[in-house]
Amino acid sequence: MFEVLAVTLPVFAVIAVGYGVVRFGPFSRDTMRALGDFTMTVTLPCALFTAVAGRDFGEVVNLSYLVTLALAGVATQLVMFAAARLQGAGPKRRALSVLAAATPNTAFLGYPIFLIVIPEHAAPVVAMNLLIENIVLTPIGLTLLGGAREDGAERVPPLRLAGQIVLSVLKRPLIIGLLLGFGVVLTGVESPAVLERFTGLLGQAAAPVALAVIGGSLFGLNLQGDLTLAGLIAFVKMIVHPAAVVVMYGVLASAGWVALPDPLRIGLILTACMPMFAIFVLFGQEAGHEGLASLALLIGTCLSFVTVNVALLLLI
Repeated sequence: MFEVLAVTLPVFAVIAVGYGVVRFGPFSRDTMRALGDFTMTVTLPCALFTAVAGRDFGEVVNLSYLVTLALAGVATQLVMFAAARLQGAGPKRRALSVLAAATPNTAFLGYPIFLIVIPEHAAPVVAMNLLIENIVLTPIGLTLLGGAREDGAERVPPLRLAGQIVLSVLKRPLIIGLLLGFGVVLTGVESPAVLERFTGLLGQAAAPVALAVIGGSLFGLNLQGDLTLAGLIAFVKMIVHPAAVVVMYGVLASAGWVALPDPLRIGLILTACMPMFAIFVLFGQEAGHEGLASLALLIGTCLSFVTVNVALLLLI
């Protein structure tokens, strides 16, 4: 147990520092928003580019990992959709629930933990997570959100919605950094040493700043929302999603369809134990349900201390 806490306590302590410097000063939520933008736009894309560009394609892409994560994620989204519908949630709240149910905070929380627990495999795990999140899981939630109608609101035409989603994915700096890294790998072009040092130096700042941003962003959230639905979202993300990943991998492995080395198996399960992605609150704001999204994010982030520690205790 002490070995596990030696891994997680520093990580969550940095999150607490981020919360403290906003709660008590000298920083504000606007400061954390700017640091978050810098992390998402500059440091994390550089970290991904450096890590991916220096590896073989087979090291970065593992089909067993991708299939398991995608199937378990979609299964979790189906459970969330059914549960939210049974609770009587409207179209937009139901879509937000699905959006959060299986999309983890890989960039801000997952990456720093992976660097400690599976350092040699942190980059491939993050890269594969982002592929599934941005190509499969997030588009499902955004499609539901874009097609949701409440109070006579006009539905977005399907083709326009699909185009908007594809464009939004391709414009994300994390995806750009990832694709550039894959481009170097696939073409076999060796990146200049000065470029590797430049992106590597910026990438080193990604993990600690990302953790501080998580904490700082938790202060001042609008928590005026549906606590029952928020609790349900957090429960599905933090309990059902990890269970779905474990069951899915067990079934597929037993059938001989997938096989993962221990580091990737650890990364897969830890991924599911992460709370929902940080920008979920922004989607909640756009949908007019900021309080619901904020409550779910707060509960999920607090629960992640338990789920991550339990997972590590069982895995290492």
